[in-house]
Parts: sequence; structure tokens; C-alpha cells
Amino acid sequence: MFSKDINISYDVMIKNKIPVLINDESWKTLFDSINDKSIINLKNKLVELINEEIESAKMLRKLKIDKKKTMIKILNLSEEVNDNNNNNALELLDKCQEDIRRMNEDIDEITFRTEVLPKEIREANFNLLKETIRYAYKDLKDSEANLIVINDEIDSIRKRFRILLDEKHNNEEKINDTYSFLHGILGSDEMEKLDRDLLNKT
Repeated sequence: MFSKDINISYDVMIKNKIPVLINDESWKTLFDSINDKSIINLKNKLVELINEEIESAKMLRKLKIDKKKTMIKILNLSEEVNDNNNNNALELLDKCQEDIRRMNEDIDEITFRTEVLPKEIREANFNLLKETIRYAYKDLKDSEANLIVINDEIDSIRKRFRILLDEKHNNEEKINDTYSFLHGILGSDEMEKLDRDLLNKT
């Protein structure tokens, strides 16, 4: 197990312009489908934070649009109350003002969250980077050890291949020499007959 601490500075993220890893094609090709619990957990955490950032931005836009519409409604209702002394409009005005108060609270809460999310995303990305480096170096060590075994096996196969090749050449040379000898003594007709009788050649 490769458990050595990964000692890299957080500044490397900015210095090397490291992207959000789960959006990087090279990272996805190498690490997205690996079965490593730590990387899976950190990747999922990063996905959650990015999705939260996207949803928070959508909610904030919607709240601001709704607030603007409600403010226009308040202005219209205020005129109705002031000009016509409309009790119905007064009740609606109170409701709209309560809606504005609630929306302001939601806007403040979501605005705060959208301001801290980028930092949380950077930290999650940094943690995923460190875990990716840990996994990558463990995999490199395993692959290098495996490569030694593979190279030894290839060397053994090469040696065996050379031995077999020598045997092949020796056998071919012996066959050719023997045929030449017999052919020179017996002639082609007699050789064909013996081939059929003794070697089952048709």
C-alpha cells in the first residue's frame, strides 16, 4: 500500500493553473473509472459542490427576478390603498411585504453560500489532486514492478525463440542434406516411391 503523505503546496493549484480535475479530459481518461474509495469519495464531493454552485446561481437569479416583480406589485398595491382605501389591496400589500422580507433572507443566505462555494471547490479539487497523485505513484510503482516481470518474461521467450530457431535450422539443414544424399544415390523415381511407402507422401 502506497501511504506516504503527498507534500505539495496549495499554491501549485494557481501556479500551474490546475483545472477542476473532474472536468479535465486527461484526468477522466486516467482516473474517472478507477475503483479507489478515496478518489471516488473526493470526486463525488467535488461533483456535489459544483452542482450546488450551479443551483445556487440559478436560485439567486430567480429570487432577484421574483423580488423585482413583487416590488412592482407593492408599488401598484400601495397606490390602490392610498387612492381607493382598498382593504383587499391592503391585505395583499402586507403579504407582498412579507414575501419581500423572506426573499431578502433567502437572497442573503444564498449570496453568502455562493461566495464561499468557490473556496470549498478549490479545496476539494486540491484534496482530489493529492489523492490522485498518491494513487498515480502507487500505480506507477506497481506498473514498474510488473514491467520488470514482463521484461524478464520477454527475455526468456527471446532466448527460447533463439534455441527453437537454431533447432529449426538444424532440422531443415539435416532434412535437406539427407534428401540430397539419398537423391544422389537412388534418383528421383526411387525417392518418390520410398517417400510414398515410408513417409506416407502422396
